[in-house]
Amino acid sequence: MNTFIEDNVSCLYIGELIETGVVCALGGFGWTSEEYSAFFDIPIHEKYPLTDAIRSKKIIEVSNDAAFAENYPLMSAHTISAAWDSGIAIPAHPIGGIALYSSKEIVLDSISEVFFMAVGSLLGLYASRLPLALVEVPLKVKDKIDLPQVPLTDRQLVIAGMLERGFNNAQIGLEIGYSESLVRQETVAIYRKLQVTGRQAMQAIRTLNLKVAAELEESELTGELTL
Repeated sequence: MNTFIEDNVSCLYIGELIETGVVCALGGFGWTSEEYSAFFDIPIHEKYPLTDAIRSKKIIEVSNDAAFAENYPLMSAHTISAAWDSGIAIPAHPIGGIALYSSKEIVLDSISEVFFMAVGSLLGLYASRLPLALVEVPLKVKDKIDLPQVPLTDRQLVIAGMLERGFNNAQIGLEIGYSESLVRQETVAIYRKLQVTGRQAMQAIRTLNLKVAAELEESELTGELTL
């Protein structure tokens, strides 16, 4: 992150491609909360610089000019308040990709292309190992993961439960009768309160806790409790 900031990067977005075929916000900087939340749940088949990079497994270059709006009309619905001149989207296999926009021209030559692809590979490798570290912990009662005790509203509790079960924002909105935009905003608030990075982390925690709960129930039935 510091490398990008020092290189005049105005804003950066890390997207996670989940099993339902949408790209979810995993992290970044330089965006307002409204701008950041707008980039939740982007279908992988839709045309954005980041989805293009993930699908093609190549770096995608863009410039802040008329061609950008013409090539990526869906971006017109999203505001980028930070000043930017050029940008690139980098595949980050296997988690998703990175989109960054700079206040100066990004020169993509053979050397910088290798650098950016390496950054994407390293980030993808690092992020892909985080959920596995949660799931692969030896399953004993004492290993149960407790999320931070930050109060969620009743609506956030409902949405959080559906996020853990793998619902995307559109499905949640349809199920509980709220707009997808409102669900996005609540999702951002939930991640912030629970201090998790995204759906995958929440689902990994849920998986582990369900297994621990099953072990606890079995231990109580047999009278053998492992502490």
